Amino acid sequence: MTIPSIALILGDPAGVGPELVAKVLSKQENRLKANIAIIADKDELEKGMKIANCRFSYEEADDIANVIFKPGVPVLFQHKNSHPAPFEYGVATEQSGVYMLETLKRAVEMTQAGFTQGICFAPLNKQAMHKGGLKHRDELHWFAELTDFKDFACELNVVDNIWAGRVTSHIPFKDIVANLSIESVVDCIELMQKTLVQAGIAQPKIAVQALNPHGGEGGLFGDEEQTIIKPAMELAKAKGIDVYGPYPADTTIKAVQDLKLDAVVSMYHDQFATALKMLGFERGVTVQGGVPIPIATANHGTAYNIYGQNLASPLAYENALSITVNMAKNVLLVSKQ
Repeated sequence: MTIPSIALILGDPAGVGPELVAKVLSKQENRLKANIAIIADKDELEKGMKIANCRFSYEEADDIANVIFKPGVPVLFQHKNSHPAPFEYGVATEQSGVYMLETLKRAVEMTQAGFTQGICFAPLNKQAMHKGGLKHRDELHWFAELTDFKDFACELNVVDNIWAGRVTSHIPFKDIVANLSIESVVDCIELMQKTLVQAGIAQPKIAVQALNPHGGEGGLFGDEEQTIIKPAMELAKAKGIDVYGPYPADTTIKAVQDLKLDAVVSMYHDQFATALKMLGFERGVTVQGGVPIPIATANHGTAYNIYGQNLASPLAYENALSITVNMAKNVLLVSKQ
């Protein structure tokens, strides 16, 4: 079977991204999962390998037209920052923000050209990205603009075999109810279904969370379950989606474990993410749900405080690469049909 090609990004060079890339790609089994196209400043990649005290061999290329991948040998596409100032490490700066935006944009263009089928980036820093020119509240909506995607999108978090998405995300808590609707809940359920199938789960089982304490107690503590969430679930069921709930937030994880459910659709950002991260923060992955390109990363930040100390665990980023590869395989399969 033909393996997919993945564009791989160092993330913020001021954080632990370069050392995570070094640790993950120093394992041959990871390099053999896909053809790896690294878009990076060669000096930062080498610095990451020095920090991690491990290395891997790679080839260099200038143009995708001239590349022939060899099994287990990544190809580096050198990228020098358009801002000539040197990087500062362990802090959020405009220089690293520009670098992240430029390398990510190049990865999107490479994938849109069909050279790669997915993107796996090491941790980003939103403050640095905004200093570097990001106008959106997060990278997900920037990816949507780059790919001309106008439908519902949300970040999906993954720990082990449990996926989680949310109807509302990076908004003030006081605005959550105003941003909930039957349509938005259905959109999130459908997005979760589509993404799970793309990731290789043929018949997903999806839990839906209630919004109010005790699931609203029949309207005593709020009626969003009756007016929004349950009607949305009925519409999803009518479309053939296997949904369960709605479950109160404090018992959802037990239902997921007892019924062996694959995913949870929450109403707001931290509703299920808290339980999920407690299950395995060091293993968690974030998938950019909805956009037409498989994009994943580790579900943790740049860890500026431990830059250069070789303390960062590669587990989450390694899992992100595996998920990106699985989703990219589906892209290859569809392209051949």
